[in-house]
Amino acid sequence: MTQEAEKFKLENKINYNSLGLQDFNKFPLLSGIYKFSTGKFDFDLICIRNDDSSVVDHFWKGKKNVPDLNLWGEITKPKGIFIDVGSHTGLYTIVGLLSNPNNFLISIEPSYLNVGRMMSNLRLNNLFKNHVKILGAASNITGVKNFSFHSDPSYMSKGGKISEKGENINVLKLDDITINDTRKVRGLKIDTEGEDYKVLLGAKNIITENLPDIIIEVREDNKILIKDFLINFGYQFFLISDTLKEINMVKLKINESINIFATVNQKLFINK
Repeated sequence: MTQEAEKFKLENKINYNSLGLQDFNKFPLLSGIYKFSTGKFDFDLICIRNDDSSVVDHFWKGKKNVPDLNLWGEITKPKGIFIDVGSHTGLYTIVGLLSNPNNFLISIEPSYLNVGRMMSNLRLNNLFKNHVKILGAASNITGVKNFSFHSDPSYMSKGGKISEKGENINVLKLDDITINDTRKVRGLKIDTEGEDYKVLLGAKNIITENLPDIIIEVREDNKILIKDFLINFGYQFFLISDTLKEINMVKLKINESINIFATVNQKLFINK
């Protein structure tokens, strides 16, 4: 990465964990190939003048452990089909393919810029096989909707969402994806900026038939909907940290958003 940024970080003892992307954009910008580590998986990512916020956040905060990605690595160990909904520049897709190269992994991402960068990141890490990309957004219908992207098109889009205004994009139900493979769908990762409950509705058949492990972004205004939907299938809910902690979704207070792990096979993951 940029030597100027590394030098700045070394010389300025700042509590970087308390800062956000707007603060980091005032520091020397990052460009080049970045060695990203989750604590269990190591791989390369491209960043050009701070255009990938995942890289920027990881660099300045000096993360040594990324529990969400490490859990996804555990989920994707068994041979099967896995779906990364809201794949951005490919973190979960890369970890899933590194965890088990025989996985069949489907990435769904509405931003063509993100898809292009994800494919470059996959190529950078020599991950060419057993992967399909879908340019579009997942929801509870298959058709066309409006989507609002990042206001600055020179950045990899993060935080874009289905809305009343924006560009027309293709949307699809996960249940409408044709998968020519006899293996089970063993894992879903869902990060769709508030559309997450609708993504579950559009995956009802997949969930009914496969009971996949799920990492899903949850917000205060959709936590009960998500809980009520999944509990009917026997799911239990866990906070994701170095260890998994079972939670009561009703009592859980969420400020903005949080990733939750939902599973019917909790004994496979406890004390990992």
